[in-house]
Amino acid sequence: MRRVLSISEVVETLATPSGTVEVLATGDATYDEDRAQMEMRLDSRFRPVEVKSDGRWPLPARLPRQDTVKVDLDRAEALPAARDIFRDWAKRVHQSVSDTKNLN
Repeated sequence: MRRVLSISEVVETLATPSGTVEVLATGDATYDEDRAQMEMRLDSRFRPVEVKSDGRWPLPARLPRQDTVKVDLDRAEALPAARDIFRDWAKRVHQSVSDTKNLN
């Protein structure tokens, strides 16, 4: 397996009573030459930026669950495909935070 892309992006910064947190979207893509298949693992998480109390903070939003995308394609197409998949994932993570903020 060859690494195609490892990326993370801050999609939102949120203020909580216990401090500021960043919402991260992450993606790791690998390519299997024997199968001509790319696998991309997608995740999201909160990262504290500023802690005002004991280091714990309420989770201000519900993030999407981890996901894995498998695509059969040529090696030359793997990087552009991984970027497209990650871009869509980052939008999904951002939307999940926006939807939660609109409910409050």
